[in-house]
Amino acid sequence: MRHGLLAAYDAQLRESVETADFDDVRIDGPLWIARMPSRGFVTYRSLAGVTPVELEALIARTVASFAADPGITEFEWKTRDHDGPPNLGALLVNQGLRPQERETVMAGLIDGLAGDDPLPDGVELHRVGDRGDTRADVERVVAFQNGVFGPIPRMVEMTLRRLASPHVDLWFAEAGGEVIGSGRLDRVPGTDFAGLWGGAIREDWRRRGVYRALTQARAREARATGAKYVYADCTVMSRVILESCGMIPITTTVPYLWHRS
Repeated sequence: MRHGLLAAYDAQLRESVETADFDDVRIDGPLWIARMPSRGFVTYRSLAGVTPVELEALIARTVASFAADPGITEFEWKTRDHDGPPNLGALLVNQGLRPQERETVMAGLIDGLAGDDPLPDGVELHRVGDRGDTRADVERVVAFQNGVFGPIPRMVEMTLRRLASPHVDLWFAEAGGEVIGSGRLDRVPGTDFAGLWGGAIREDWRRRGVYRALTQARAREARATGAKYVYADCTVMSRVILESCGMIPITTTVPYLWHRS
């Protein structure tokens, strides 16, 4: 099952899907290089056939391109551990990028996640905008996420732009009038997948079933619109919950970041 899920992931979810939110995308050899205000992103489907000399030149050219754009403060080069070459990380570090925490890519049949376990007492789930004021909901959720992940410039506007798509929904958990958790659902047009992103739970509410409830709500919605699989990049804590719902690890991913000095 893992090999089939990994093949579908590589075929359906890389390159154009990963760069859909960016303002400007260009292709240089096997690389898809994307920009939005202040941030850049690099991905690819395969580096097979690129010689070591060509790859070093490609990395140097990409770094120079972002460095020459004064609006870019950082960019991410996303790697997967089932890709080659094995020394890619070292080549990126040589050009000034730094590895971040390794995450596990999980995937599975959507039926395994679309349960309906009871919520903890006092907790409610809402989809952003369902009660009428989308912007107010987004501002509350982003304020919560900033406390978990750290602030990202223009995050409210970027989130509103994402939610303008009919394929994206943002869910949040609320208790006592405060946001205690959130997670985004991205149904990927033209594929069999829906993605679970940005899952976060306030520390004092963890291990009480809130993350599982948010996951199940998003999976039910994705199944209702025809998704066959779900996937997520997750931390160790999230992996335990997703595995208990039937998802399996198919690869790992390490983002390498470049920051303007």
